[in-house]
Amino acid sequence: EPIPVVYGRHVVYPDFGATPYSEFVNNDQFLFQLHVIGQGEYDLETIRIEDTPISSFDEIEYEIIQPGGNVTLFDTDVVTAPEIAGQELLSTGDGGDWVGPFVANPSETQTTLLALDIILPKGLYYANDNGGLNNRTASWDIEARLIDDDGAALGGWFNLGSESITDNTNTAIRNTYKYTVPAGRYEVRGIRTNAKDTSARAGSDLNWNALKAYLVGDDQFGDITLLAMKMRATDNLSQRSSRMVNCIVTRKLKIWDAVNGWSAPQVTQSIAWACADILKSAYGAKLEDSRIDLQALVALDTVWSARGDTFNGVFDRKLTVWDALSQVARCGRAVAFLQGGLVRFVRDDPKTLPVALFSPRNIVRGSFKIDYVMPGEDTADSVTVEFFNQKTWKPDEITVSLPDSSAEQPATVSLIGCTNKDHAMREGLYMAAANRYRRRMVSFKTELEGLIPTYGDLIAISHDMPRWGEAGDVVGYDAPYLELSESVGFAEGDAHYVVLRKKDGSVSGPWLVTVGAHERQVELDEELDFTPYTGSEEERTHFAFGIGEQWGVLARVNAVKPRGDLIEIAAVVENPLVHTADQ
Repeated sequence: EPIPVVYGRHVVYPDFGATPYSEFVNNDQFLFQLHVIGQGEYDLETIRIEDTPISSFDEIEYEIIQPGGNVTLFDTDVVTAPEIAGQELLSTGDGGDWVGPFVANPSETQTTLLALDIILPKGLYYANDNGGLNNRTASWDIEARLIDDDGAALGGWFNLGSESITDNTNTAIRNTYKYTVPAGRYEVRGIRTNAKDTSARAGSDLNWNALKAYLVGDDQFGDITLLAMKMRATDNLSQRSSRMVNCIVTRKLKIWDAVNGWSAPQVTQSIAWACADILKSAYGAKLEDSRIDLQALVALDTVWSARGDTFNGVFDRKLTVWDALSQVARCGRAVAFLQGGLVRFVRDDPKTLPVALFSPRNIVRGSFKIDYVMPGEDTADSVTVEFFNQKTWKPDEITVSLPDSSAEQPATVSLIGCTNKDHAMREGLYMAAANRYRRRMVSFKTELEGLIPTYGDLIAISHDMPRWGEAGDVVGYDAPYLELSESVGFAEGDAHYVVLRKKDGSVSGPWLVTVGAHERQVELDEELDFTPYTGSEEERTHFAFGIGEQWGVLARVNAVKPRGDLIEIAAVVENPLVHTADQ
């Protein structure tokens, strides 16, 4: 199974890093469990058995193994032969024979230590006539022989041990017997060497309960944090409760800045550095720093920290790097995208300055399309956000809606990594607002200037078909007058503005204008910040004109796709109410 990766602060019920096994010491049973917290380094805030801190259990010893460390509390690579399940050992006089042989360790493994669990379930005694208990003895032999990977014997049987117990108790006797052997693969057998007392007054049963092999191998687990636990079985700690081990952990990640580079791992719930870890780590994309827009992550981390947006989630199943990256970024209202071999990030936040202006002058004729997404009876009017509540550490949900919504048709969204109700509410309001106010989809084709904007950028669009302003070229400039290629109309009593496209495609303005000497001339209210080009050797400066903000619309780019010699841009008409709903 995949080794889990945890980001931020979360509760984890850790998987086993090795098969659990048990031993008996002085009639006490000890359970040994090795747990995998996850890939990388963590701060273990609390270790619990269900909801109870581990400090309440005196019978538990534990050890936290940091990445690259070794387990010292117990042997980790121990296998238990499944064929042994309490077989009774009988002497030849009782009609018994050797029990086994049973293979101790799998093919292509070696062991240097064998262990047998021997149990006398009724104790060892004889009830005398006075109501007391007399001594009884049980003795047995254990033999082993070396075998190869195919199970063929490589030598003869040799004695591992000749054991004996004498006691007078009706309490079960349980012990683990360990034997050191030369490295190899073994099979083991056992037989009782004295007669069993079959009297109804006696307890003399002798059972072989388990065979374990301690394997030879490298106990290095790599870049993984482990939790080793040695638990003594008592009334306070049962077999069932031992499986309820959980930890509240916070991931430690490296943090980057432009001056000092990468820091040492430190406790963080940052969305930005979780994204960076996914892209850089050995279990992720393994990218170099030069392939990641780290400056953007620094800027976004500042925004997310100020808002209190975090990612606290567990990846415990196989998925692609891009899926994991998308889930983490989504928790911060951001998207990762690949551009020019560089992984970039953009957050859906308020923008007012468009990076490019598009009008009929640079939109390919016949390519301009508008798709109006009309609401219907099934259109969601609210959002139910499913998240993992960090106060209860259980799944939770919250339904949010805009103030004037009836909230009768909620859409359910699962926000992985969100553990805070306020965070979930903010994202729910944002989604509800985006669903209501972003319902005009625009697409068009243009030439290479379509490569100026990228995903998430704001562009200005002026077009006469939907009456988004009037557009054309600037054919003359004699401050404060602009001569236009198209006539423009003024409405009495309204403020009119003109927007100009600079040589690099960016937008200048809007600039307040008044009526000029004729219908193709406007007078500027103030001096421009650049000189429009009006010649014929290159493309003239474009303009967009309208009343107030009606000189055009602002749209957020969703896609930029090459189409032969042209570039197709898809965008959604922006509305500032999307970004004010969650404030």
